[in-house]
Amino acid sequence: MSALDVRRGMRAMGMSKRFAVRLAVGMAAVSSVLAGCTSTVGGNATEEGSSPVSHNESVPLFNPCTDLSDEVLRGDKLDPATKHVDVDSGDPMGWWKICNWRSTEGPYAVGIFSTRRTVAERRSNEQNLILDDVVIGSRAGLTSTEKNDPDKLSCYVSVPAAQGMFELGIHWRYGERQSLPQSPPCDLAIRHMRYFEPFLPK
Repeated sequence: MSALDVRRGMRAMGMSKRFAVRLAVGMAAVSSVLAGCTSTVGGNATEEGSSPVSHNESVPLFNPCTDLSDEVLRGDKLDPATKHVDVDSGDPMGWWKICNWRSTEGPYAVGIFSTRRTVAERRSNEQNLILDDVVIGSRAGLTSTEKNDPDKLSCYVSVPAAQGMFELGIHWRYGERQSLPQSPPCDLAIRHMRYFEPFLPK
């Protein structure tokens, strides 16, 4: 999916043009940062210049767009009617499924990323700004933001899973940046991930 497609979807959700652009750039950055160049070593996909990827391709990829109920979303103060599908090929063996929803508590969107990429790949990629280690439930993960986001309106929480990794991203509305409680908003992202973690496969 192109950044233009994401921007159109964000604008259809009633978000400002500038916020839609920033969110599209953020989501494109997440995909491009983790995609990298891969090769195969001993039957295992590897990131060029890194250790082998740790994931289980026999595990169907969890789909946040369909596997999280409206009840679960409302429990975290997200509006199910605002769902925007960024990546969902319909292939259960695919490598990415991404959806986001608008919060009813503030001027931000919550994106949930399901991928076969790993926390180790997130940590080792130089395009990421790794902020801190974090434990969510029983999972040891990390928080990060984008080096090319001068306003620091986004924060991502990454946690491991058998399929590879789950990430939750907070994307604050650009026009409301003066009300941003923390820059980047990682405490908010951690709070949302703590809510969703029990609903995500180990």
